[in-house]
Amino acid sequence: MFAFTIFAAYGAAGAALTLGGAPNEDGEPQRPGGNVMLGVLFALVASHGGWLTHSVLMNPAHGLDFADVVSVIAWLLAAIGLFASLQRGFQLVGGIVMLLAAIMMAVPAFWHDPTNANPLSWQIKLHAVLSLVAYSFLIAGAVLAGASMLQDNMLRRAKVTRLSTLLPPLMATERFLATLTASGFVFLLLAIVSGFVFVDNLFAQHLMHKTVLSILGTIIFGALVIGRLAAGWRGRRMLQLYLAGFALLILAYFGSKFVLEVLLGESWG
Repeated sequence: MFAFTIFAAYGAAGAALTLGGAPNEDGEPQRPGGNVMLGVLFALVASHGGWLTHSVLMNPAHGLDFADVVSVIAWLLAAIGLFASLQRGFQLVGGIVMLLAAIMMAVPAFWHDPTNANPLSWQIKLHAVLSLVAYSFLIAGAVLAGASMLQDNMLRRAKVTRLSTLLPPLMATERFLATLTASGFVFLLLAIVSGFVFVDNLFAQHLMHKTVLSILGTIIFGALVIGRLAAGWRGRRMLQLYLAGFALLILAYFGSKFVLEVLLGESWG
């Protein structure tokens, strides 16, 4: 019941933020409900985080099944969406990220298989949480990458549409994307290091493809961070490289976890 409530609330908040991103008569983005709505949204994200921490992350008798993983990602995305909506010009982006959190919450809201929630040690949970934090930053970054590509196309065509007025300036979008990329990269490195330290036989048969794809994705994001800092990388090629690295990580974690737990009935952190 709680998961369904969060699903519905994130959906409503995301819709309000997205629709409220339209500029008013002065050309400024509206804030539907103003600070009251943002306060309610903060309380919602905090309550979701508290529930996850108590019921899943700090519960030694509970593991991390597919629905739990999706719920943690949804919570982190909602927090990032809330933060984005507080930034000037990023309310529409924040609303889209919040809607994505709501879509992900549909999994724990309508499907949950406790038989796959095998107890995990705190070390394995730490490794999993580090991975999930990294993926959350990079999922939000994928939304920004998509928005940046859309803006780039409109600029190349010298085409001004209503949508272009709802998005932040391209330079601001790229700076925010660089921040999310660097944050995701740091947590990816921590997750990989913790995996080698805490996970027995990380190159076991059912973890081999996950490990290799994760390392390849981390290399791509590391190249993006270094390229941005050292050579000022930006533009379409950087965005395409970002999305390629993101696709590798999605296959590495969510694809493997879905196949193993949902289709094969096995489990890992």
